[in-house]
Amino acid sequence: MSGMHLSKEFFELIKAIGESKSKQEEDRIIASEILTLKKKLDGSSGGGGGLMMSPGSPIPSMGTPGGKGGNNALSSKKKAREFLVRLLYVEMLGHDGSFGFIKAVVSTIYIVVT
Repeated sequence: MSGMHLSKEFFELIKAIGESKSKQEEDRIIASEILTLKKKLDGSSGGGGGLMMSPGSPIPSMGTPGGKGGNNALSSKKKAREFLVRLLYVEMLGHDGSFGFIKAVVSTIYIVVT
């Protein structure tokens, strides 16, 4: 696997997009990825939670600053960076990724994405 900084799931996504035979197949892959990203963002992905909205607050909570603490799906720098790159792929391929824009802004506050 090239690029050890990539998760296996991300590598498989890029591979599937590259191997798709038609625009429809690519769209289906991206639609599935959008659902996955939304689940991670909403915190409904399995056991851990994700980016959660506090009642009455316009800013999502991500745990403690610096990405330490909790089982948040987007709490570590690596996971936050990968989320943003996946969101970028969604946008680059012509799909709507606006659901993750606030996450991108908030991540600049809590996590230095380098």
